[in-house]
Amino acid sequence: MNIRIVGTGKPKSNFIVEGVEQYRKWLGAFGRVDLEYFPLGGTTAREREQVKEREGRRYLKAADSQDKILLLDAQGEQYSSQEFARMLEKWQNIGVSNLSFFVGGPLGFSNEVLSKGWQKLSLSRMTFTHEMAVLILLEQLFRAFAILGNRPYHY
Repeated sequence: MNIRIVGTGKPKSNFIVEGVEQYRKWLGAFGRVDLEYFPLGGTTAREREQVKEREGRRYLKAADSQDKILLLDAQGEQYSSQEFARMLEKWQNIGVSNLSFFVGGPLGFSNEVLSKGWQKLSLSRMTFTHEMAVLILLEQLFRAFAILGNRPYHY
């Protein structure tokens, strides 16, 4: 399965960058993992909706109709690591070959992106930076593949 993670705002913290690269390396045993980052759409709170719309257009353009697309969104469904692994297994079994995760920027997704009907996934009821969300997503993907492969990573 090919996995693509598309985010807004490239990680700047060294520990995040190192963690992302480590998990990408480990995930290479299970398939290809591509990362793509868009620049932030702006920074002023007054233009919140315009920023989200600008960023949203980038996501809509990046969406591939052949991909299974998931939005990381605070209002999304939450799964245990075991449940997430079973979801990945189900997608593999039905022939999903390209899985895309969209990680919104600090302001979240535009209404247009949210209205697309793509599945929404929440990593937690807690809030994480968009940088941290990418790292946590990669860790959970690695954990899911370890679970499916009966590897000892999962405790």
